[in-house]
Amino acid sequence: MKGWLLAALLASATLGVPAQPATAPAGAGGAANFDAVFQQVTGPTSMDMTFEAYDADLDRLRVLLPPGDTARDLRFRSVYCGSSRWKDPARGLAYTDDAIRRAKAAGDTASEARALFCRSTFVMLLFGTRQSLAEADKMVTLLQNGTERQLYAEALMLRGGLYSDLGEQAKALMDFQRARAGFRAAGIDHEIDFLLMKIAVTYRRIGDFAQAERYFTHSVARGQDAQDWDRVVSDLIQLGYLYDESGALAKSRESFERAVALSLQHKNVLDAATARVGLASTQVTQGEFEAALATLAQAQAEFKSEQSNLHDDMLLLVAGQALAGKGQFQEALLRYRQALPLIQKDGNDRYLALLYKAQSASEEALGRTADALADFKRYSELQTSLQGKMRLEQSRLLEYEYEIRRRDFENRRLRAEADSRQQQVNALQRVRHWQTLALLLGAVLALMLAWLAWRQWKRSRRLRTLAMTDPLTGAASRLAIEKIADRALATAQQHGAPLAVLLLDLDHFKQVNDGYGHPAGDAVLRDTVQAWQTQLRGRDALGRIGGEEFAVVCIGATQAQALVIAHRLLEATRTLRLPGIDPALRIATSIGVAEAAPGETREALFARADAALYRAKQRGRDRVEC
Repeated sequence: MKGWLLAALLASATLGVPAQPATAPAGAGGAANFDAVFQQVTGPTSMDMTFEAYDADLDRLRVLLPPGDTARDLRFRSVYCGSSRWKDPARGLAYTDDAIRRAKAAGDTASEARALFCRSTFVMLLFGTRQSLAEADKMVTLLQNGTERQLYAEALMLRGGLYSDLGEQAKALMDFQRARAGFRAAGIDHEIDFLLMKIAVTYRRIGDFAQAERYFTHSVARGQDAQDWDRVVSDLIQLGYLYDESGALAKSRESFERAVALSLQHKNVLDAATARVGLASTQVTQGEFEAALATLAQAQAEFKSEQSNLHDDMLLLVAGQALAGKGQFQEALLRYRQALPLIQKDGNDRYLALLYKAQSASEEALGRTADALADFKRYSELQTSLQGKMRLEQSRLLEYEYEIRRRDFENRRLRAEADSRQQQVNALQRVRHWQTLALLLGAVLALMLAWLAWRQWKRSRRLRTLAMTDPLTGAASRLAIEKIADRALATAQQHGAPLAVLLLDLDHFKQVNDGYGHPAGDAVLRDTVQAWQTQLRGRDALGRIGGEEFAVVCIGATQAQALVIAHRLLEATRTLRLPGIDPALRIATSIGVAEAAPGETREALFARADAALYRAKQRGRDRVEC
């Protein structure tokens, strides 16, 4: 039940007094009964338990523990640290550390690993996610060469969840896939719902909303069929955030409101409060600032009634956004300052970037230009880092998936070879069946050829993808950006929609290469493209068409809208700093803008944008012309 344990402890973490383990009365139960309940708590059935059933079994273990039985006392401590009765994380951590020391002294690896699971959770509550990851690593290392396959899978699931929270989605998915294999090796022949939910969260965080939505909606349906309302509420909350991030605000609001209603119906106050925080965030996005503050007040009261401070950072951040929406910028800044150390402690850069952006806007509204600029720079740096990490994670994910398929193919090949050898032995033993053997071998050969053909097709497809990307900057190649422009132009002309093109050329770039060397010039190109990517809309396409020349296809943009985008790119170039090359180095660009005319070809459109770029160069560079 370790996968659910993490969520249970997070939901029940409070500032109250811990419920200490009681001493079992003599003769209250036997060793056999203890072992049977312990198997329920740690075996395959534990993975499908509700929180209430898990806690009830822990209480039964406490009563059944034979007095003076050191070995069973170790096992009991290793799971009782996961009870939601621990109201104070610091006291829970002390109890867990004692359990770890006892297990190490007795050489009980499984009990040590289970207690490490608890330790990771308590460390996260007290010190943040990044420190918790180190504890999860210890658990994985301890179990990876052992025989406890289910426990090893649970450790991988825990570590994968922490990787995902810290933005390392490729590593998270690798751990989740290994966990799935570990559960199968442990004899669990069905999918673990909590693991599927964590996989869906990871897909949401890398922007694969369609894949994540399929996981969550399927899980909601299964939870409703099983009447597992805790799981349904958890999935609805995740769907709410998914729809909020993908811009489907009506669906987001509906999901959060359903989660609140179900939580209250089943008397789960903490889940109701958690769902209200997400609902308030969506209300802020919709401009309903008073409603958002009212929702947050309800959530705060519910958290207070349960003595939980788990979501204080998000309560403060969203409250600040709502106050800023009402024009109460001074009050908003107070909330942001209170939220900052809490978010920094947890190490969540996504929320930190949101805070800096919101704080910068309020400071600007109050005329505190220097503070606003400093916070906006922090936001821009974090956003650039997050987007770069996202692209890296997506690239790593592709590499990992390729490696998984390669290993799978190798295993299949080895199995096919083994099958073939066995068939040959059988053929020698049973000459009468030689025709059947020939057919079987022919079928295996056909499958192998089909597999090799499929692999070649996949390899060709990957090479084509590489050809469509500029290897230096990561932008689209010239061939790719021209194809994008052709498709966009055809669509725009078919539907009567606007389309604009920007042509950009870095000013005096030859001086950078001559003065600092070509490696420095390459670094300038990469950093400039990264800075531009942060300023483009999601549907804008950036491509490299020459040495220091680039093109942006602005789908659905008029000339006026394209000019706004161009000025953002111009400003991003001006503010770009390159301390690794020369702190005093400044980069500028000239930009030509052209909006597509009815019936115009791509060549003609690019030619007009190029003419505008030429005018920008002639009129002094570092400017936009149309």
